[in-house]
Amino acid sequence: MAPKMIRRIFVLLLVIAVASLVSCLVTQQAKTGDMLFQEKKYDQAAELLKTEYSNESDPVIRQKKAFQIGECYRLSGQTIPAEDWYKTASNLDNDDQRSAFMYASMLKSNEKYEEAVKAFTDYVKKFPFDEQARSEVETCQMAEQWKNAPSNYTIQGVSEINSIAYDYAPVLYNKNGLVFTSDRSDATGSESYGWTGEKFSDLYIATRNTAGQFSAPSPFSPNLNSDYNEGTPTFNKDFTEIYFTRCGSSLTTNDYCHIYYSVRNGDEWSEPVPVLIFNDSCNVVQPFLTADGKELYVASDIDGGYGGKDLYVLTRDAEGNWVNPQNLGPTINTDGDESFPVLSEDGKLYFASNGQEGMGGLDIFSASRLNKQWSNVQNLRAPINSGADDIALVFDKVAKEDQYKIRSKGFFTSNRPGGKGKDDIYSFVEAKVKVILVKGDVVEKKFAKEGDPNSAVVGFMPMAALDVQSLTLDNDGNAITKTGRTVKSDANGKFQFTAESDKTYKLSAGKQDYFTKAEITNTNGFAREEKDTVIASVRLVLEKIFKNVQVNISNIYYDYNKANIRPDAAKVLDTIVALLKENPNVKVEIGSHTDSRGNDAYNMRLSQARAQSVVDYLVQHGIDGSLLAAKGYGESQPVNKCVNGVKCTEEEYQANRRTTFKVTSAEFTIESITPEKIEVDSSMINK
Repeated sequence: MAPKMIRRIFVLLLVIAVASLVSCLVTQQAKTGDMLFQEKKYDQAAELLKTEYSNESDPVIRQKKAFQIGECYRLSGQTIPAEDWYKTASNLDNDDQRSAFMYASMLKSNEKYEEAVKAFTDYVKKFPFDEQARSEVETCQMAEQWKNAPSNYTIQGVSEINSIAYDYAPVLYNKNGLVFTSDRSDATGSESYGWTGEKFSDLYIATRNTAGQFSAPSPFSPNLNSDYNEGTPTFNKDFTEIYFTRCGSSLTTNDYCHIYYSVRNGDEWSEPVPVLIFNDSCNVVQPFLTADGKELYVASDIDGGYGGKDLYVLTRDAEGNWVNPQNLGPTINTDGDESFPVLSEDGKLYFASNGQEGMGGLDIFSASRLNKQWSNVQNLRAPINSGADDIALVFDKVAKEDQYKIRSKGFFTSNRPGGKGKDDIYSFVEAKVKVILVKGDVVEKKFAKEGDPNSAVVGFMPMAALDVQSLTLDNDGNAITKTGRTVKSDANGKFQFTAESDKTYKLSAGKQDYFTKAEITNTNGFAREEKDTVIASVRLVLEKIFKNVQVNISNIYYDYNKANIRPDAAKVLDTIVALLKENPNVKVEIGSHTDSRGNDAYNMRLSQARAQSVVDYLVQHGIDGSLLAAKGYGESQPVNKCVNGVKCTEEEYQANRRTTFKVTSAEFTIESITPEKIEVDSSMINK
């Protein structure tokens, strides 16, 4: 070919190349934030939309862009900036329903529950027919309680594994491996994933040593990792089969994800092949293979489900194919997204959902299967769940020597604040709460003389069909909740309930014409017992109100010629304090009596001072003074013949030295006999 012709061809190719480059640049420059958003390139879209927002003067367009920026951040798991942009969008258009709802939702996701309650309440006033928003008010209040409630779980970020990127969906591998998904900087390929702005995700593995610490993560297998997204693996029981999620090139909007399968031969994994479950026009992700290898659980957004992504289960036929996909039904699946299914050894299903009642974003739930039906969906609550996205729970083995104190342990993933990266892997340990039975009975005293409370107690009679209430107390003796549990005594007066270790409980029972009685019991120290069931015992003795009858109940001690309350007398009065606190509407007269020895006027003054000292003591210990009256009787009301001029034995004198507790509203008197050996002022003895 002639040199001139070669030059012409070269020039022509150069012109074509330049034109093509210019065309590409023009196309790229022409892209808007909305176009990038529609392509699900949320990281790039957010930056471009913010520029467009700043340059825009039309408030209507600014409002739409602010909302779209909020969507970009929400869809990439960044709830804090999402909250700010939804608030901006809502302020720009107070009548925009979507912005107001999403702003309230982000307050919830960021655990600003009180603010979220107000935002949802204001929203319902403006849009009263939105039942979801109405229910969110109660859900936020519930989430606040869960957040502040005590828990048996301890959680901790796995610092050896977590990076500044997305690290999630851990599963156990062999004896000491943990395989997980990550888009950290050394992942395969050079492209970035438009959704997150990070690398495409790969499978990684970290190995745990005998001390429980993990090695630095490394790529799991070059045969499984590609230039695009791989993640969420599951293995058979001998770790020779793997199922995982792989997504396509992400160069198109419809970038569907599917399940892939590979077999291990020695240390090498075979080239993965797709598992045909549904058609190619839907996502099928997050597989879980049961321990027996007979069922495969997946999440999919195929048409015909209950919401976004639903959970399905497939069975393996004789040829090894996965067939008969079954939706898990409306008990599990909602109009939101359900994902990351896992079955525990006891057959419970654990999964993530943002459609069930939760604390914010995706929460982890459990469900039980009975007669092939799923039921009893339970939120795992804090600290496993938070306002953020909490997903991908997996259980770890509990060492035999720890089984008496640890109920369960494992790992999960969360993007909650305080982590190392955008998604972090956390470990959890659930302490074993021992089954502690508090057993007791409700009885009343049986007296030697029926109807005479001053006669000897010869036994106790059971009180059947009485309600016994238990309240858990804090360290200050205050009830943690306003209402506790109630059990009913049986025909023999017996009752029982389960309790937690190292807790304090207040048990109370009452009946018409009886004082309400309360007892405090605790289970301190029972946690150190290694057996599963330990027993605490308690007896509630109800005091019958004997109207117009003086009842001797205990001794109250005074020093010679003194009216102050001695420590040993205080112990008796403390039982009266407790009795009156349980019966706050009872009015009581505190009476004090002396024997006949000494000056009459002096004895009257002394008895009044002693009665007043008892009242003062009760008031100081929380009894309403308006319900109490002090009355000194001196020697005016002897209970025997020992009046002035009559010589009596010390025991007879003692019978007259007493403090009485008279229930004026029921004409009920409780007496305390002053002990023997009390000293009297001999100078006052006039006979």
